[in-house]
Amino acid sequence: MNKIIAVHLHNDRHGNTMVFRQSLETLTEKGLDVHLITNRTGDTPGFLSGIPGVQYHYINYLERGNKWRIFFSFLLAQMVIFRKVWGLLEPEAKVYINTLLPFGAAWAGRLKKAPITYHIHETAIDFPKLRSFLLNTARRTATQVVFGSRYLQAKFSFPKAEKHIVHSCLPQSFVQEAVLHANHGSRKTVLMIAPLEKESGLPELLELANQMSSTKFELVIDASQKEIDAYFSNYFIPDNLMVYGTQLNLHPFYQRAAVVLNLSNTEHYQDTFDFNILQAMSYGRPVIVPLAGGANELVAHGWNGYRISGNYIDKVRKHVEQLLSNKPLYADMSCAAQLVAFQFKPEFFKQQVEDLFADGTYFTPRKKEQLAEVLLYPAALQEYINNARN
Repeated sequence: MNKIIAVHLHNDRHGNTMVFRQSLETLTEKGLDVHLITNRTGDTPGFLSGIPGVQYHYINYLERGNKWRIFFSFLLAQMVIFRKVWGLLEPEAKVYINTLLPFGAAWAGRLKKAPITYHIHETAIDFPKLRSFLLNTARRTATQVVFGSRYLQAKFSFPKAEKHIVHSCLPQSFVQEAVLHANHGSRKTVLMIAPLEKESGLPELLELANQMSSTKFELVIDASQKEIDAYFSNYFIPDNLMVYGTQLNLHPFYQRAAVVLNLSNTEHYQDTFDFNILQAMSYGRPVIVPLAGGANELVAHGWNGYRISGNYIDKVRKHVEQLLSNKPLYADMSCAAQLVAFQFKPEFFKQQVEDLFADGTYFTPRKKEQLAEVLLYPAALQEYINNARN
């Protein structure tokens, strides 16, 4: 039985963690022996918790205190990861690393000459020198690299590794729930889901909510209520904005939402393939995303949403008001959003992940007609309908 040593530093509820879970579920379903090294969680379980067939090996890593304290805690975690990977490695075993962060796993695999697969969704790291070190480590140690978007693949060079693009997909259970309840709820709120960071567009959302005082806003942040209260202690939160901490179930939020936003700073988050935006589109919600980065691979401006920098609050407000007031426009964009979202099918994602770790097989690239961008323009809509009827 092939052995996979999977490593992810944060067992949280971010999109890249959900995608990694889907990968591990695919590998266990194929009968591979999967060992997962990840961080313990608190009261709220992360997406990597409770995966059937996976053997867990925990580390204790806390991001508390100032940046230097977090940095040294991070280095200590890498030492523990190195030791765990070293002990688990045996002939024919492979190392599967999610994001650039667990570099200790990469060096352990390199020293034991094990095949190393990196799954890269984003490269936003606060310390520029650390980011450079992590990228160089990945370039020196990776046997193959999996990118979550075409934008990300084009941005970075990995001359020694095989390079593949595997777009994220939604779990079948989520898609079924979205189809059943897409038209439920009042659909009067504007929703944003973001991490607890300034660069994720939190100040911009506060300003937008202030300008649109008659519109209801909801903000879901992947953090505890204590952390949220501390962050917003110096901000004024308008009465029309409700702020929520980490949620186990986002379906009620998408059901209430009319429009879903991503106002993140493109310099910091431009390489992210936004999982929450894909979820919103599966509900038929028009979206607003930044001009640059992986998220705009999902959106054609003016067809299924808008691509606007979060810095241009007046433009964002104008388009949100337009979507809320123009019912024919909203209906067209809603249909287009669903058509694009449904192209990211679980079965194709699973086939690509299986190919990554199967011996003696070739990776299955997406055919041109299977790529989501063919549906990003109205000219492709009739062709899609015709194919669906056949």
